[in-house]
Amino acid sequence: MAIQSEDLHEEKFFIDPFPVWEQLRNESPLFYDAVDNRWLLTRYDDVTEVFRNHEVYSARPYERIFTDVIGPTMVQMDGKDHDIRRSIVAPVMVGKKLEHDYQPMINDVVVELLAVLPQSGQVDAIKAITSPLPLKIIARMLGMESSYDEYLHEVANLVINALAGVEPAKSLGKAKHEEFAGRIDDLISQRIVSPSDDLITEITQSRTKEGQGLSRTEIASFISLLMVAGGETSDRAIANFWYVLLKNPHVLEAIRKDRSLIEPAISEFMRRDGVVVYEDRELNEDVEWYGTRIAKGEIVRVAMMSANNDESVFKNPRTFDLYRTDLNLGFEKRPGGRKDGVAHHVGFGLGKHFCIGYHLARAEMSTATNYLLDRYENIAISKGHEPTLTVQWFHRFLDKLVLDVS
Repeated sequence: MAIQSEDLHEEKFFIDPFPVWEQLRNESPLFYDAVDNRWLLTRYDDVTEVFRNHEVYSARPYERIFTDVIGPTMVQMDGKDHDIRRSIVAPVMVGKKLEHDYQPMINDVVVELLAVLPQSGQVDAIKAITSPLPLKIIARMLGMESSYDEYLHEVANLVINALAGVEPAKSLGKAKHEEFAGRIDDLISQRIVSPSDDLITEITQSRTKEGQGLSRTEIASFISLLMVAGGETSDRAIANFWYVLLKNPHVLEAIRKDRSLIEPAISEFMRRDGVVVYEDRELNEDVEWYGTRIAKGEIVRVAMMSANNDESVFKNPRTFDLYRTDLNLGFEKRPGGRKDGVAHHVGFGLGKHFCIGYHLARAEMSTATNYLLDRYENIAISKGHEPTLTVQWFHRFLDKLVLDVS
């Protein structure tokens, strides 16, 4: 039976979308979703083509999501405006800066969170570890004291709730961002007078080759974006990763014996499962896919999770394989794509809008996993607390992760 638009919006699909995506890849690689009024692409090569061609496929849809709440961000920009802003913030988020300055912070925060957990018993992993971890790290990166942790969590939650555009949540989130922007502005003033070794100072001082920098308003918007994207998505990624490992005990056992396998395990997890399901792009001109003309101004939705499970690219895609020869098992690269039978997953995107915090996200996942395995010899999903992994809006994530540890 052919897939109908309603099939993409039913509980059965939200719990297990992979059979529907497989059928779409084989029968309807371009599918019109009449419920969401979007054109859906599900094949790997089609998704990567859209990500690469930013001149035709604009990130403008994110303007409607973010601008009214936290102001303009690079997420919604495509051309020179995007490139300028990314060139300012990217150097302080990856590479040597992360390795030497931020990795010790990540270690400290993970140790701090695990230290208060019982040596054996039941642990709510999301509440105790994965949820507070990313925001605590962002706070340390910004040079904020631990007393700000609860406040940042409140800001992030209100902004996230506002992004759906529904009142009164939208107004509450916008007001909280404006309040937060005032605090960031105060920090910027302090750092101008007394520079410090933190993210606020780095972004405030960072310039393009032409001497361009971010305005104070743009810095506040970027940091709110970092908390939303880097906080919520990283939280869900760590929880999903642990759940998938526990559901594949042979993989978990291999990692226990050889911790160097954590990095390829993260790559395979991001391909097989990950967190981000879709991204939307708006057409700047008419295009044609599979003999169908799509008009300028319409929205094309790329199914990243479907692309990562495309059987024409990855053999037995729903099998978790630590030793894949068809997947790049190292660090992701912005150009992505595939060559000579080896493909990059698109869990962090690709091209101009490739996730700027991918290196930080991987560091959080690998560090938290390493320390968790160091602390506990036995980890299992608590009986009576079997979690549900479902698609909700643009993410796929767990409703809970309660563990028995010893």
